Amino acid sequence: MKRIKKVLATALTMIMVLAMGMTAYAATVTIDDANGDTSEYSAYQLFTAIIDENGTDDESDDAVAYSVNSKYQAILAEITGKASSNDMVDYISALDTADAQRNFGDTVYAAIKEESLTADATTTSQSFELDPGYYLIVETTLGTNADGKPGTYSLVILDTAKNNNMTITTKEDVPTLVKKVQETNDTENTTTDWQDGADYDYGDAVPFKLTGTLPSNYASYKTYYYSFADKLAAGLTFDNSSVVVKVDGTKITSGYEVVTTGLSDGYTFEVRFANLKNITSVTADSTITVEYSATVNTDAVIGAAGNPNVAKLVYSNDPYYDGNGTESTSETPEDKVIVFTYQVTVNKVNTSGNPLKGAGFTLYKSVAGNYVAVGSEVKGDDITTFEFKGLDAGTYKLVESTVPTGFNKADDLIFEISAAYDTESDNPALTGVAAKDEAGKAISGVADAIFTISDGVFTVEIENVSGILLPTTGGIGTTIFYIVGAALMITAVVLLVAKKRKAN
Repeated sequence: MKRIKKVLATALTMIMVLAMGMTAYAATVTIDDANGDTSEYSAYQLFTAIIDENGTDDESDDAVAYSVNSKYQAILAEITGKASSNDMVDYISALDTADAQRNFGDTVYAAIKEESLTADATTTSQSFELDPGYYLIVETTLGTNADGKPGTYSLVILDTAKNNNMTITTKEDVPTLVKKVQETNDTENTTTDWQDGADYDYGDAVPFKLTGTLPSNYASYKTYYYSFADKLAAGLTFDNSSVVVKVDGTKITSGYEVVTTGLSDGYTFEVRFANLKNITSVTADSTITVEYSATVNTDAVIGAAGNPNVAKLVYSNDPYYDGNGTESTSETPEDKVIVFTYQVTVNKVNTSGNPLKGAGFTLYKSVAGNYVAVGSEVKGDDITTFEFKGLDAGTYKLVESTVPTGFNKADDLIFEISAAYDTESDNPALTGVAAKDEAGKAISGVADAIFTISDGVFTVEIENVSGILLPTTGGIGTTIFYIVGAALMITAVVLLVAKKRKAN
């Protein structure tokens, strides 16, 4: 029953996602666990190994004799279809793909669980002292990662026959989640690709997209819970009817539910797949997306704080769950996007710079080449400050639509709000805002600036000049002067003629 290098090379294969470094002759196995030191591992010695040294210093040429452990003989015989240790070793040696090796390890452990066989060694200290042999090592109690979240159960098959120190570093094979938002510029009539930041007006429908992946060992699971959990800021109102779910780009209408009640931690909604395995088209390479929209409401936060939105995936983490009891799940870290909105504040003053009552203003936005009113006119008999909240980047026209009695109408003010923010960031932020005139020249943050800006609020003073507006050259006023002058001249002529006739 002696086997040399070929068997060892194949036996030193990781099942699932464990990578390892090794030296010579088995004795100590150390586990460097990404889940932290709270995990528990169990080792099952499938084969014992006897090393036949060849009497030279070249240990790699030493022969190894493997003998199946009677404890697992029935399981291995059923899985491999072989009766002898030699034939079983040959069967394992022929598993030359990662998927085949993973499936073998998963199948063996599932059978061990079903038989309730006790482990040959257990550790919570991340270290084993193991005799030479061929082992199945399984994470039987799940620890937590750096975020305080549980990872996924790990499993490895390794040969300790000719390695006296081995270190196994776990790599959690877990799904991933990405959340994105799109930005639409009404003035330019353009829409960006999916990104991490955007700005919008009150009442706008903001498009969001969640993209989830699956672990490479998805096929090993008998059932698979999969849920997108999304938390919107108070300034965004979720539209349940807007949800569109796709698998690999193809829309699906069943196999999931949208849940909006009974959620923890302030989450707004979840798109839940109670068992993703029921959708037969899903594989380990599949991408699942959720698209939806939410409307900016009047609770939206103005300025740099913005309106952050986060999402996470909740997913099965135990490929050996048999459907009995409660299914074990883990979570991805939250992914965040942010939506910004701004404000224009108008202070009405007279030529002395004092507040002036009696005015009213209407703000218009350039949308695809046409100016459209942003809400209704803002006015009041006693107000001198006028606020237009919930604006995004674009070109605007400010019109004094009600003029205080005894004052001249102020000129219309056309300006552009521009903003810069992170489009690719784990923590997106507003990086700059500015106001520009029609020619693109800055009218904020410069000497004699028209606008002052503080945390997304654009403030401008509009001055009124007292008195009645005098007519301009070429206008109706000159015509009136001409008419009056002509009438006076005619009257003078008539009077002169009458006087002369009287004198005669």
